[in-house]
Amino acid sequence: MKQKRKSFCIIGLGRFGQTLAVNLARTGHQVLVIDESEDCVNTVSDVVTNAVVGDPTSESVLRAADVQSYDCAVVASGSNINDSILTVMNLKDLGIGQVVARASSDQHRRVLEKIGADMVVFPEQDMGEKIVGILDRNNVLEYIEFSDKHSIVEIPVPERWVGKSLAELDVRKRSGVTVLAVSDPEHGMNISPDAARKFTGSETVALLGENSAIDRMTK
Repeated sequence: MKQKRKSFCIIGLGRFGQTLAVNLARTGHQVLVIDESEDCVNTVSDVVTNAVVGDPTSESVLRAADVQSYDCAVVASGSNINDSILTVMNLKDLGIGQVVARASSDQHRRVLEKIGADMVVFPEQDMGEKIVGILDRNNVLEYIEFSDKHSIVEIPVPERWVGKSLAELDVRKRSGVTVLAVSDPEHGMNISPDAARKFTGSETVALLGENSAIDRMTK
C-alpha cells in the first residue's frame, strides 16, 4: 500500500529551500512556498502547488496562506536568526504538526529547540538521509545535495546489476554507496528492498553517498 502523500510548507527560498521544495513537489507532495523575494518565489512557482510572496515572520501572512493546514513546515532560511526564531514561534502558535528549522550555529539550534522546533538541521553538515528520510519516508528524490560531499540520486538500475541481488552486489561495501530504496513499475516504491530479489532492469534505485562514489556509480 502506498503511503499517503504529505503536505509541506517551505519558508525561505535560498538554495536549500528551493531544493527541498522542488524535489518534494516532484515526488508528488503538496508544497506551499513562502518568501519575501518575488524572484525567488517565481523560480519555483511552476513546480510547487502554491506560492506566496510575503513576510514569513508575520503571523497574519502565515495564517492567510493557510499554513496551519499543512502536515509539516520547514523554515529553510537560517541566516537571520531573529527571523527564523520568530517564524518558528508563529508556526508553533498556529498548531503546525511538525516544524523543521535550519540553524546556523549550535547556539541557534538550542534556541530553536527550546521554542518548540521538532527537528533542527544543519544542511551544510547533515547528510541527506537524515533530512529527507524524515520528511519523505517512502519517496525518492531525483537529485538532492545538502553538502559539498554527499548527495541522493535516483538512477535506472545499472545494467551490470541486472540478474543479481543486493546481497550479491554488496553495494555499500564495494562502492561506498547506500541503496535507500528500489522502485519498479509493478510494485512501486520499496524502502526495505528484499536483499535476495534479483534486479530485472525495469527498476530505479535511490542511492546515498559521497559525490565521488555517486559519480563512479553513474558512469
